[in-house]
Amino acid sequence: MKNHKSVFMVICCYILLNFIIGIRGSAAADTEIATSNKIPEGPPLFKTIEGAKTYIVQHQNRDGGWPLVPGEDSNVENTAFSIWALIDTGWGTGSEVIRTGVQYLRNTQSDNGSWNNNTAHTTFALIALAAAETDPEIRFKGLRWLKKAQNASGGWGKKEQSPDNILYTAAVLTGFRRLGFKQNFEPISKGAEWLAEGINFDGGWALQHGSRSDNFVTSWVMQGLEPVYDIDVQIAWLKQFQNDDGGFGRYKDSPSDPEITAIAIMALAAGNDPLNTRRVAINYLTDVRQDDGSFVSNTPIELTEPTSNLQSTCFVLIAIHAKTPDELSVQ
Repeated sequence: MKNHKSVFMVICCYILLNFIIGIRGSAAADTEIATSNKIPEGPPLFKTIEGAKTYIVQHQNRDGGWPLVPGEDSNVENTAFSIWALIDTGWGTGSEVIRTGVQYLRNTQSDNGSWNNNTAHTTFALIALAAAETDPEIRFKGLRWLKKAQNASGGWGKKEQSPDNILYTAAVLTGFRRLGFKQNFEPISKGAEWLAEGINFDGGWALQHGSRSDNFVTSWVMQGLEPVYDIDVQIAWLKQFQNDDGGFGRYKDSPSDPEITAIAIMALAAGNDPLNTRRVAINYLTDVRQDDGSFVSNTPIELTEPTSNLQSTCFVLIAIHAKTPDELSVQ
C-alpha cells in the first residue's frame, strides 16, 4: 500500500507540474505576441490573421479594454469586438488578454443591465461575454434590458424608448443570431418583421427608408433577417456590387473598404453562400493589410478620414472566420 501511495503522489505531482507549465506557456505566448512587432512568415491569409491578432493584442490598454484608435481611452464597443475577434481565431478564453478584457466589460455594465444605455453596445458586449463563456448572470441582465428596450413596433433605437433605427435593429438581431436564439424567440420574429418592411424598391436597405440603398446597412440587415427569412434574393443583390478588386464599397461604384467588405462577408456567410465569393473578398482583405497587421477605414462614425483602427481590424478577423448556418449546425 505504501508503494502504491508513493506512485500515486508522483503521478499527482507530475500532473500538477504539467498544468503549471501549461499556464506559464500560455502566459508566455501572450507576452510574446504583446511585445513582438514581427508578423510570422507564411501564406497571405495566415499573415493577415496573425498580423491582425498581433495588432489587437498589442493595443489593449492597461484597464483591460481596447480603444478605437491606439492611444485613446478604452470603450465598450471595441473591447467587445476585440474579445469576439480573438476568440473566433482560437484565442484561449482563460488567457490574461481575454480575462482582463472581460473584467473591463464587467466593470462598465450599468445597473439597468445595459452598456452605455446603448442597444448596439449592449449586444456586442453580450456576444463577447458569451464567446468567453463567462458571467451568465451579467448576460441575463443585458438580455432582459434589450427585450425591454424593444419598441412595440418590433424595432430598436439607439437607446431605450428611442425611435426605431434600421442599423441598431439589425445589430441587435445579428447579436441574437450569434447568441443562438431562433425564430421562436419573440423579439427576433417581431424585429425581423419590422426590418423586412423597410426594404427599398431595389431590394436593399438604407438608414432612411427610400433613400439610396447601402451595402453596409443591407449586410447587417441580412444577418438579422436570416433566422426568420430566406435571404437568397438579398445575397444575389449584394453580390452584384462586389468590385473588381474583390472588395465592397458602401454604394455601387464606391471604392472598396475593409470594414464594409468584412460585414458583407459576414452577410454572405449568413446566407449559406458558397465560399467562392467570400474567398475573393478575403483575398482583397489580404491585399490591403497594413504592415503592422491593421486595416485602414473611415467606416467607424467617430473617424473623419481613413485611419488604422481596432474596429475595422476586428471585423476583418470575425469575417474571415464567419460560419454559415450549415457549418454552425454540424458543430
